[in-house]
Amino acid sequence: MQSFISFVRLCLYVVLVTASTVSIASAQVAFDVNPLVPARDASAYGLLNQLPNSRMVDVQLDVSALFTPGDAAVVTEYTVRIVSRHEDVQVADYSPRTEMQSDIFGPLQVSQDNDRVREAAIRAASAYPGVGSALGYAYYHDNERETVHFARKPSLELVNASGTLERRRGVYFKVRQSSQTTLEGARPFRVVFEVPNGWRADLLDVTIEAAGLEHAGAKRTRVLSSQQFVVALYQEYDDNSANTATRYVRQQENLKHFARTFAKKIEQRSFPTPIHKLGARLDMYEPSIPQQWLESLVYQQGVSYDLTKLSDLPVDVRVAIMNYLDQKHLMESMSGTLQNASIASRGLSSSEFVRR
Repeated sequence: MQSFISFVRLCLYVVLVTASTVSIASAQVAFDVNPLVPARDASAYGLLNQLPNSRMVDVQLDVSALFTPGDAAVVTEYTVRIVSRHEDVQVADYSPRTEMQSDIFGPLQVSQDNDRVREAAIRAASAYPGVGSALGYAYYHDNERETVHFARKPSLELVNASGTLERRRGVYFKVRQSSQTTLEGARPFRVVFEVPNGWRADLLDVTIEAAGLEHAGAKRTRVLSSQQFVVALYQEYDDNSANTATRYVRQQENLKHFARTFAKKIEQRSFPTPIHKLGARLDMYEPSIPQQWLESLVYQQGVSYDLTKLSDLPVDVRVAIMNYLDQKHLMESMSGTLQNASIASRGLSSSEFVRR
């Protein structure tokens, strides 16, 4: 019995150490992006439409990066992924494009000197019996010098890389550290989307990853931090869509606020004892409340979710969930796409879910 208790304590220690390591790695850099973005008409850009009954809109996302002061990790690059949730919304153009840069301005002037030296020497000796001997020596030296001057382009290094993702439903931007640029601060990223004619508002999934060296002596780069965001788009000069997007952002923040406020109570209901938490880590116990319930609600496309799995949440959190799903449904219904999902509670109505 004593050995079993020691084993449980050891497992709990490993779980705590792992959790602390993950939290340290994710705290090395903090990202932010504007939650609301107006979509401006881009029909004057002259881009060719690839989809029927479509038009062009231009959006700009401002991404900010803040590094932790005094951190031992060295961030060398970060990648921004911007993806639409609908197949009939595609990327038509984006900037910045892939860019190469050098620390040297202008071409390199190169000089090569070639020296050619030719030498020859002949030594001869002869003797004649009764007469005497003769000695002869001849030396030849030729020195030729050639100088060649030419210009050479300096070596370039990658500063920005960009391209499309998921069959042009999204785009990525990779920004690298260089002697001429910094990774910290705000940086704009522009995307032109081809959207249906009836498009008025939509949601974009934005994922930002920072990569670099875990410490100064490390040789391999790894992902140091990763953050997810949902950006609400709305048609410029459309007050109704702008108000809907604003309410969506407000309800999402309200849901996250209640999730933080009741975090301890939610964890207690999910894992009544440390043994339950250990069992979940070892895949031997399934908590009554899914651990990734908030991420699934916010970052999953559509509003169809098995609400019976969330019936053990505090009532204030359940009310916030229903308010959020209502606004999310309104946002996705304004996208003008063919993938609009309807609210599905799978056996529970909204009132039953809140009262339960």
